[in-house]
Amino acid sequence: MRKEKYAIFTMDVEAFADTECVNKARENLELDVLDGFDEYVNLLDKHDIKGTFFTVADLVPQMHQRIDGIVQNGHKLALHGVKHVATLDIDEQEFRKSLSEAKDSLGKMFNTEVVGFRAPFFSIDTNRLNILKELGFQYDSSHLGFSKARHTVQLDFKGYDQVHTGILKDRDFMEFSLCKDEILGMPYPVSGGGYIRLGNWPFMKSIVKRYIHKNDYYVFYLHPFELTKQKIPFFKNMKMRDRYYLQHGIKTYAKHIEQIIVMLKKEGYRFVTFEELAQIVSAEATCR
Repeated sequence: MRKEKYAIFTMDVEAFADTECVNKARENLELDVLDGFDEYVNLLDKHDIKGTFFTVADLVPQMHQRIDGIVQNGHKLALHGVKHVATLDIDEQEFRKSLSEAKDSLGKMFNTEVVGFRAPFFSIDTNRLNILKELGFQYDSSHLGFSKARHTVQLDFKGYDQVHTGILKDRDFMEFSLCKDEILGMPYPVSGGGYIRLGNWPFMKSIVKRYIHKNDYYVFYLHPFELTKQKIPFFKNMKMRDRYYLQHGIKTYAKHIEQIIVMLKKEGYRFVTFEELAQIVSAEATCR
């Protein structure tokens, strides 16, 4: 019997000013790149994919109509923090209080249950994962597992069971990891964002193709600015590597994402949300 394969498409919904290198530059922070959100929704709708949108709560007033539209269309709303700051820089008590309020507020505002979380910069530790459980979140998707990423720490998953490729479970709570493969013998993220966009596309395409062929779980993520049609400004006080991060591959990323979707379809992946996959995995575990 052929093993089922699952793909989840997500976006970290944040303002252009939330991008770390832009925030540090302190110039032209009002650029609106949220048309990239619309481009992504249109792409997912074209392929009948329901996505998960991890949204910064402070951005919601500006995004209200857009978010209401995606929720009504069957996409999922999840939290990406109240403000776009590294979770590890927030006091645990403040983290608990602000996240609890945002979870309840967004749930009531859009008549939906907010059960998922992804930390800005994938910045989370075991204590804050435990807080998510206490607050009634059903899953987190912050585990990048890439030691070179800023703001991340090694997570302790003692007590969790690996119930599927990339998925860890502790009672009713699940951690949906981002995906990695090996490049030159070293682990490298292949779940999207700048990790895929900034590389040579034919090479990155071959890496992603190899990964999805040999695995049965794939998570994709990106940010609104990565699909914007707006012109990204030149920041004179910004390091060259940061300007490269903001501008390289923007014009072609939508086409490359679509190629990834086509590859996933050819490999027989089923497109699901985290909530759907949690139910599937839990049912499979019960039947064992």
